[in-house]
Parts: sequence; structure tokens; C-alpha cells
Amino acid sequence: MNKWLIFISMLPLSSFSFAHSDFDTELRSECAKVKSYANSGKKFYDQKQYQSALGQFQQQAAWSAFCQMHNGNSGVAFSEHAIATAFNNVGLSYFKLGKPQWARVWFSVYPDAKNSRFNLKQLPFPQKNPNLTGIYVQYAGFGHWNRIEIKRTKSAYQIQFNGLYMGLNSLIYGPNMGSFETAMPFNQTQATYKVDECKIDLAFKFDPKAGQQAILKQNSGGSGCGFGHNVSANGVYLKVE
Repeated sequence: MNKWLIFISMLPLSSFSFAHSDFDTELRSECAKVKSYANSGKKFYDQKQYQSALGQFQQQAAWSAFCQMHNGNSGVAFSEHAIATAFNNVGLSYFKLGKPQWARVWFSVYPDAKNSRFNLKQLPFPQKNPNLTGIYVQYAGFGHWNRIEIKRTKSAYQIQFNGLYMGLNSLIYGPNMGSFETAMPFNQTQATYKVDECKIDLAFKFDPKAGQQAILKQNSGGSGCGFGHNVSANGVYLKVE
């Protein structure tokens, strides 16, 4: 039986001086909850309530990364190991819920961490499926994901992209967003979205180690595609559902 490298311990905290602003007040309030997210997640995980554990660990991961980014004002500091542990907690919960590809992407946010490398090796190899429908994701930052959703209509695949730019203050003020939709015939593995000055090429391929991928190439900045500032569709997306 495979063993999993599980670290669900409390994350270390360090005190810092605080700046006085509404942002800092909300920041300190949210960052103070990370310890309780870790505690609650571990409690649910130990009770095999993995869906409940997942929600707590997602908050732990997102806020530990965000609070470390603002460690001068957040009141806490987290080591990279502690943050990677939080992301692995999410991955382990997804694995227990029977979603190994979601586990894979969360383990892969910190691929060089010891627990990430170990846990990635325990995942089953993905199985190739000619049906491209599903959800594909790319990490956007602070526990959030760019998403491509592909549905099957009567005549073609319908492809919808929803992207984020997780700026420095995005967990409090919100991310910038962008989206587009296009279609692709069933017998094709490539498509193009084009409007005005925007052109985005999409290609689909299967990686035997990672799984089904969507590879997007955008020929202009996000503003040319009507996206919010710094939002981009570029990059590799992994099918998770």
C-alpha cells in the first residue's frame, strides 16, 4: 500500500509591527485565522470528512501564501515549507475524494518541496481519454486557478475560458478577470479564438505523466482581448475533471 507524506501540523507564526490602514486591519484579521483553518482542516481530515477538510485547507493555503507576501504588515510569517505543506494538505484531501488530477495540480504548485515530490510520485498515471470535455486549470496565484471548461454540444466542443490576475492585494480587493468563448469540431484538436486584435490559439495533447493538456498561445496583451489588466490566457492547462 502506498504511503503518503502528510504534514498537517500547525504553521509557525512570527510577530511584526503593523501599519494602520483599512487594508492592514482586514489583512491582520484574515491572517490570524490561518491557524484555525489548519486546526479545523486536520480535525475534519482525521475524521475522514474530506470535503469539509478541503475547504479549510484551501483557505489555509491561500491565506498563508498571501499573508507571507505581506509579512511586514500581516502579523505573521510562514516559511516556504509551511506554505507548501498547506498546498499539499489540499492535494491530499482531493486525493481522498477520488480526484487525483486535482491533487496533482495542488502538489505541483511547489514541485521542489520534499512533501510535494513524494506525494506526486504516489499518484496513479493518468489514463488517456479521447473525450476532451471537462475542466482544465492553470495556477493563477494565492490558491486560485485560471479555468477552461469544455462542454459537448450537438455539433462541436464549446470552450469557455475564465482567467484571473491575482495581484498583490487580490485576496482582499479581488482579482482582475477576463474571459472568452469559442468552439472546436469533434474531430479536431486545435482551435482559434479571434476577435479584433485578439488571437488565441488552442491545442490539446496528452502527456502520459501529467494527463490531458490544453496549450494556449495569445498573440497580444490582455487588453487586446478585452481582459482585465495583466490577465493572460497563455500557458499550459491540465485537465482535472
